Amino acid sequence: MKASFDGLLLVLLAGGPARAFTLQDYEMIEEDFRFLTDLFWSNGDGLSAELIDDFSITVKEILPLFQTDTESLIQKFRNITLENCSSSTTKSKLPLPPTTGQWGPTEPNTVLRVLCYRNDEIAAKFLKKTYNLPKKL
Repeated sequence: MKASFDGLLLVLLAGGPARAFTLQDYEMIEEDFRFLTDLFWSNGDGLSAELIDDFSITVKEILPLFQTDTESLIQKFRNITLENCSSSTTKSKLPLPPTTGQWGPTEPNTVLRVLCYRNDEIAAKFLKKTYNLPKKL
């Protein structure tokens, strides 16, 4: 079960250049996650709901990022990046956050990855301007 939840996050946050999500995709992603948890619950014949909740907490915390509008997501990224950086960093020059190996809704690299896989022009312009990343990854 843990490997399945980790795999889902890997597809969503590090799935490669073929992955791109819109705000409208959130409902489908959330439904896929519900189906995955239902698989382990098996109408009460599988694992306990409490155990499933314990192992799925990270996914539950990260999924709302996929329904957050791009402007708010960019602001969240700026805020958490600036909180984690030295005071010499300016708002126009954000450092590329390190990869911590942990996913989380307040982890800068996680939020940046959601922006990188966001299929919209605002995210693409922000990434190009801030990090000189190509519009299409």
